[in-house]
Amino acid sequence: MTTRVLMIALDGADGALVDRASQDGMLPSLTALRASGRVKYLTAHAGATDDALWASFQYASGMGEHGRYHYEQRLRSGKFGLACTDEIDRETFWETAPDLRIAVFDIPKCRLPRQFNGIHLADWLVHGRYFRDPKSYPAALANDVVTRFGAAPPSRCDHEGRLDDTEAMAVVVNLRLAVARKGAAALHYLGSEAWDLFIVGFKEAHCASHALWDLVDAADPKFDPARNSRLGAPIDMILGDIDRAIGDLVSSAGPDTEIVVFSTTEMQPNATLAHLMPAIVDRMNRILGETHWTRFMRNVVKARDQHWWPLCEMLPYNENCTALRINPSVVFKDAGIEIERLRLLDQIEFLLMELRDDQTSQPVITLIDRAALQHAGTRATELPDLLVHYGAGLCPGAVRSSRLGRIEAKPPGLRPGNHAPGGFLIVVGDKLDASKVIGMQNLGPMAMSVLNGSGGLATDKSGFAGFLDPRGTTAHIKRQGEIQ
Repeated sequence: MTTRVLMIALDGADGALVDRASQDGMLPSLTALRASGRVKYLTAHAGATDDALWASFQYASGMGEHGRYHYEQRLRSGKFGLACTDEIDRETFWETAPDLRIAVFDIPKCRLPRQFNGIHLADWLVHGRYFRDPKSYPAALANDVVTRFGAAPPSRCDHEGRLDDTEAMAVVVNLRLAVARKGAAALHYLGSEAWDLFIVGFKEAHCASHALWDLVDAADPKFDPARNSRLGAPIDMILGDIDRAIGDLVSSAGPDTEIVVFSTTEMQPNATLAHLMPAIVDRMNRILGETHWTRFMRNVVKARDQHWWPLCEMLPYNENCTALRINPSVVFKDAGIEIERLRLLDQIEFLLMELRDDQTSQPVITLIDRAALQHAGTRATELPDLLVHYGAGLCPGAVRSSRLGRIEAKPPGLRPGNHAPGGFLIVVGDKLDASKVIGMQNLGPMAMSVLNGSGGLATDKSGFAGFLDPRGTTAHIKRQGEIQ
């Protein structure tokens, strides 16, 4: 046995797609694992970015506790910057047991690796690097990996718009090469010594789903099954490569190894109002009472003091969701009566929910979450006050409402796929207890409870879980107020 617990992360692989493909034999390694183990759907807060989900994984805590909602946030300095630079003093779950020998091999969205009893490679073959070059502990590991197995192939993950056939096939070639390199490297280091815990991440389904989701999702307005067939079913092909790599790793790990395989999200047709939201928020701020003086100070003087920030500030976020924060320093008066913060949130929600597609008259906002209030934890106040969700596949050229008027902007080119709450988990072994696993924050503690000889499992009680029985049916336990 090369490791006591093997964890394999399928970053961005659609949980429902993995579920179906592992039931019908399209992914034979996963089919074999689920036949001898237990399967389960994971969940996350609506609109949670992959940055937030991977922070939950590495810090074994919910969003309100770790505070990361995007890779770019307003830092303690007051400036916007890379969120992980404010996390250098935080402890990951694999650093909590110095007597255990642990390998963390290319898990996405990690802060800078630091000394612990093991090896940690970051940002070699991942989706959305934090660092220009791979980083590692020990420092020589990153160079050793690149020298032995090759640098990361070119990536088109952030390409705007849909790929033509030539571009799509070039993406597939590079992603398949990445799977081969990751699988070979992981096998090498897995077999290099006896580990207590070996964690490895595959990013290729994430990249493929962003770029090629229109080939597999009938809900996409440009869904074309004939094109998918002509291109050789690229997402199935990439999942098949990953499945073979999983089979190799499981075989190398040995028959007594406890196995955890998980995906992080679901996927859906992309949507955005990002081209319209700056003007929407600007008009909304005027209606809510922002003065010409504060606008002058912000736009001309560019004062750093939060007193001059907008009343309602747009934060960096994903294409299919807008994040808003209320300026904490602003006090508004209404006929001499102070407007409470919750009342202000109500007003903003009302203005946004009035918006309609200018052509179809259909609502463009499907849901608004109050993230900073819905998450408990020491850093919950760092989260956005509002997360504004758009309907899948929505990208209008203009919107209107009675109070905000008509707002028009040229729609951008969109990647076909984007994230939706979900995820999928397969657990194999007699010691791993997945009964209390809800989301990404619980996976590390589940593994560590086995390695530390503990039967307990830390859980985050916020959220809801969906369980799969052996027949693959789903029984969802909904959190109050959650909309599916």
